Formats: sequence, C-alpha cells, structure tokens
Amino acid sequence: AVVSTQSTGVSEVSASVDRPEAGMDALMQVAACKEPIGWREHSRKVIVYLTDTGFHFAGDGKLGGQVERNDGECWLEDKRTYSKEKILDYPSIHQVVKKMVQNQMIPIFGVTSKVLDLYRELQGFYPYGSVGELSADSSNLVDLIVSEYESISSKISPRQTESIDGVKLEYVAKCPISVDEFDPVGVKNGECTEVGIEEKAMFEFEVTADTCMPEAKNLTIEFVGFGQITLDLSTLCNCSCATQETERADDICSGNGIEQCGACVCDEGFSDDLCDCAGQAGNVTTCKMTPSGQTCGGPSKGKCRCGECDCIPPNYGPYCQCNDEAERNCDCSGNGKCECPEGATSSVCACEPGWTGDRCECTTNTEDCMFNGVECDGHGKCNCGKCECESTDYKGKFCQQCEFCDRCLEFKACVLCVVGDSDTPGRNAEDCEDCDKALEVYLTEERKVDDEEEKENWCEFEAEDCVYEYYYRPPPDDIKTTRQYLYINNDPDCGPINIIWVIVGVMLAIILMGIIIICCWKCVVMYKDKQEYKKFIEDMENTKFASTQSPLYNCPITHVNNPIARKM
Repeated sequence: AVVSTQSTGVSEVSASVDRPEAGMDALMQVAACKEPIGWREHSRKVIVYLTDTGFHFAGDGKLGGQVERNDGECWLEDKRTYSKEKILDYPSIHQVVKKMVQNQMIPIFGVTSKVLDLYRELQGFYPYGSVGELSADSSNLVDLIVSEYESISSKISPRQTESIDGVKLEYVAKCPISVDEFDPVGVKNGECTEVGIEEKAMFEFEVTADTCMPEAKNLTIEFVGFGQITLDLSTLCNCSCATQETERADDICSGNGIEQCGACVCDEGFSDDLCDCAGQAGNVTTCKMTPSGQTCGGPSKGKCRCGECDCIPPNYGPYCQCNDEAERNCDCSGNGKCECPEGATSSVCACEPGWTGDRCECTTNTEDCMFNGVECDGHGKCNCGKCECESTDYKGKFCQQCEFCDRCLEFKACVLCVVGDSDTPGRNAEDCEDCDKALEVYLTEERKVDDEEEKENWCEFEAEDCVYEYYYRPPPDDIKTTRQYLYINNDPDCGPINIIWVIVGVMLAIILMGIIIICCWKCVVMYKDKQEYKKFIEDMENTKFASTQSPLYNCPITHVNNPIARKM
C-alpha cells in the first residue's frame, strides 16, 4: 500500500484533446515490463484499470504519425515513463490480451456506467477477469476493488495454455465441501468458486493421445493466480518386447491368447484384459449409456469387462452412473431420499408424496393457492405453493387483481341480493347463495370515494327506477381468505322518472346553451370593435398636417391694371 501511494504521488497528470485514452499502451507496458515493475514470479498478478471513457487501439496512432506497429516489448524509462509514445502505434486488443494471459495477469476494470458495456465486451476477450461499475464520484472504489478481488481469488479454474494436435485433455473438478472434504462426484471440465481460506480443490486430469508422437511434448496447465504445472508427454509407439518370442499363457490369458509386453494379445473372437470375453461380449458399446458417452462413465468410475461395467467404489449402476457418497450427501430438503433409479444418469431425489422438484423443495398441495374456491382464481397455476399468473394483466398473491378488467357486471346480481327487493328483476335466489360464499359484503352510506384504487373499482347500474352504487376490492395479500370485499351503498337512489320534467329540462338546457353561445359571440364582437376604435383614435392623434401652401393651389383672385386710370 505504501509503494502504491508513493507511485501514485509522483505520477504526472496529463490531458489529451480527444476522449479515448491510451489504456492499451498502459496495459501492454504493465504486462511486458515484469522486472522494472517488480512482478514476483509466483504471485497473483492483478491489474486494476479505472476509467470513465474508452481507449485507443491499433491504427489510431497513425493519425498522429505513430506509424510503426507496436512490438509488445517493454519501453519504460525510470520505471514509469513510456519512451516510445511518439513512435509506436497503439497495441491491438489481441496483443494486450495475449501478453497478459502469457504472464497470468488478471484485469479488474472499474468503469462508469456510460462505458460499462464497452468494457464488458473487452473483458470477453480475456479468459478471466471482471468488470465492475464505478460511481461517478468514485465513492465505491474501495468496495468495488475488494469485491471483485474476492470473487477472483476464490475461483480456481485450470486452463490449457496451448493445444497439441492429437492430444485431448479432460478433467473433473472436485470442489471443497469443507476444509478436509471434497465433492465426491465432481463436475466435468468445471471450475471451483467460493473456495475459502485453507480449503483445497481437487482436479483429476485425463490425457489421451490419439496418435503416436515421434517426439516428447510439454503440456502446460495453468491455474490463474495459483501458478501452473507442466506435463512431459511421450507415447510408446513400439515395444521392444514385441519382437521377443512369446508363449501361450493359459494361466494369465485364460488360454485364449498370448502374453506380450506384460499384456494379453487375444486370439480372434476373444477380448478384454484377460481374453476371457468371447464373441460380442467384449464390445464396449454396451458399456455406454449413450453412443457418444464415456465407457462406464470414464476411467475414474469404472472399466468395461465382457460388455458390463466393473465399477470402482463408491460408483455403481449399469454404467457406473450412481454414487453412494453422493446419495449420502444428497440434499432432498427433508422431503425425500436420494436414489439412482434404472435409466437415471446420476443419483436423484425420490420425493415423498406431496412433494416435487429436483430437491423435493416444492409442495404439490394447492391449498395455499385457492381463491374463491378456484386455483389462483382461475388466472394462473400453482407452483411450489405459490400462484404464477398466466398473464401480466393479473397480479396479487392469488392472481385475483386484474388491472384492465371490469368486474362491475360480475357483482351486479350480488348487489341486488343485498339491497334489492325480492321481486327486483334480475335477482336470483341461487346467485344469492353463491354470493354469501364468495363475497365479504359491507354496507356503506358513501356515494363517493377518495382512494384511487376504489375510484377505479367504483360501479353503478340502474334497475327498476333505482340507481345502485358499489365498489369492490380484493383482500390484502396478508389476509388468507377466498372472499372478495364488496362495499354497497345501502340507500340506492330510487324514484319514478317524470318524462315531462325530463323533456323540459332538456329544452331548458338547450336554450341556456344557446344563450351562452350568443353571449360569448357578442362579447367577442364587442371586444374586436373596441380594439379597432381604439386604434382609430390613436391614428387620428398621431396625424400631423403641414402648414405650407400646396403647389397645386391656384388663387381665384385675378388682378388687372388699367393704364388709362393712371393718366386720369
């Protein structure tokens, strides 16, 4: 922690002109520079990558003049300065993943929500690692790192680093049940998760060579975070003892073959290790549950002898598919016992009457699902003692609530039974008996309700000059009852209808509506006239007349001078 704090403190903060960051460069240098950074050889190497944006990858650097392909080598100066940032292009995702997997480095990506999907896709290129969502203010940074690290450190999974032609690797993962106890059956090609401190996991490997290998080869099996093991593989293609003279070995090969190189070579028509199987009895296909299945469940469970499986305890069954230890540890929820019936592929729970499920955890009793005398009110199926509604329109513990259903007509007959007279049309004595069984009736004097749910379920209808008002609602889920709650106004609005007054009322309403329309029209006209007159007055006040004489004006007075008048 001290080294991490010091390294962070001396780091230089920089900025760029685009959103993506050079995260691939950083991951490549962290993975390639084992000695400068100080990675220990047999340590669990975890890289925490925190960001709120995307990343550059191969090809982006060419836009800035970085035309040389990234070589995947270490180019750190002073253990923290990347010296080839202006020369080498960004590495590709494949280059980074390959380098990190080669050095068994586990990535933990802590990113914000806006780039979470991007880094989940990136993590998919890794055989291991995790992605977690980082809050915008990084307040969950420590919790994120701790939780993701615990998830990684408690998982043990083998991985073959390189494939070899003609060689097949299979294994069975037997995960810990307790500190000193393993799962007796295990999971084929599986992994162990949630492995606690001081707990151990067991992996049984089976290596099969389909062809003869002229040279020895190395098969490396990697346990991420826990190191690796290397197997030296070679095949014995020819035995020197095969050229030696052989004699019939009646006491070893049942008189049906010869001993060669420590094993029986059977005569034609005989087979098996001791040549004691005649004809088709040695056919291994009869030891397979399925044509593509393993012989007797695999070498760890049994071996085929004369067409039948010779099982290794605690395995048993026609194909060694059953296991005594697994049956003793089988969890049937206390409602059954573990058995391996004929035809089963493994030990299973045989449930007691009234129980079902893989672990006998589900009851077949539908009593807890009954509503109105019907399973899930007729709108669902009872599964494990709980209703599963057949449509999203229905909800509630018993699928008794329908969001888009109108049940007013359904309760009409019951309302007439409660507040209607015996001679009211539509009232039926048989319906009244059913109502008493299916409904919880409450009389009320309310003619309106404030509750939103009650408003949605408010109903009314007219019968024999009376208006009946009521509302319904299902019982609360915490109350075990099959009866619907029905609230009825005990004072229906009854009385004969006077046709004359109805006609008069309609006419008055029409006349009143006409008067209102005329008044509105008149108000609009007056308003417009007032606005136009106001504008006219303003225009008059703003008009200015010129005082100069018009050039078109001709004076009507003509002056004539009489010259004789002067002489006189």
